[in-house]
Amino acid sequence: MKFDPDMHPTKYRMIEVANELFEDPLQPFPTAERVLRSSGTTKGSLYHHFKDFSDLIECVQILRYEEFASFEINAVTVAIGKIEDIETARARLFVELRSRQALSTRSSRSERALVIAQSLTNERLSTKIAAAEERISQLWMALYSACVLRGWTQSNLDPRSVSIIVEAVLFGRILIDLQPEEIEIEEWLSVLEQVVDAMYFSNRLAI
Repeated sequence: MKFDPDMHPTKYRMIEVANELFEDPLQPFPTAERVLRSSGTTKGSLYHHFKDFSDLIECVQILRYEEFASFEINAVTVAIGKIEDIETARARLFVELRSRQALSTRSSRSERALVIAQSLTNERLSTKIAAAEERISQLWMALYSACVLRGWTQSNLDPRSVSIIVEAVLFGRILIDLQPEEIEIEEWLSVLEQVVDAMYFSNRLAI
């Protein structure tokens, strides 16, 4: 978990511990008692930094949602600004994309879907996820702008629409998890890479 320098250390500690407890296979959903005991904080601190325990859990859910969804896209965008070769940049991006499409990340995809479903009936969570999605979209939009600047892709597309299309395709991996018949992962990755090529590297063959 990345440390926010503007966050109070006690608040950060509670989020950090709750996030760690989410990883517990025996009891994946943390309770208030476990968070307070494991973080060494008090109930007073909990209600000082959060509206209630559900608010804390929502913060952790959004943190996990955003970290998985944004992966290393920011680092990739920064790197692309320094890379002269389109093939090197493309390979760097696809390594990150493939890492988030692996079978081992199935539980993280399911967790994202659950948070989205919960946000439909939880206005507070919906507001948080909207903010997280905006940050994620901005990363994809920045990547598109970087590729346009390098002359690697067409410049006549709406950056936000591009980001939504790519995010939607990436999220579509969860539908494969639900298929009664297993789909060959390389077939899926081939389609995914063609979509990303069309958005971010459409001038690849002309260069």
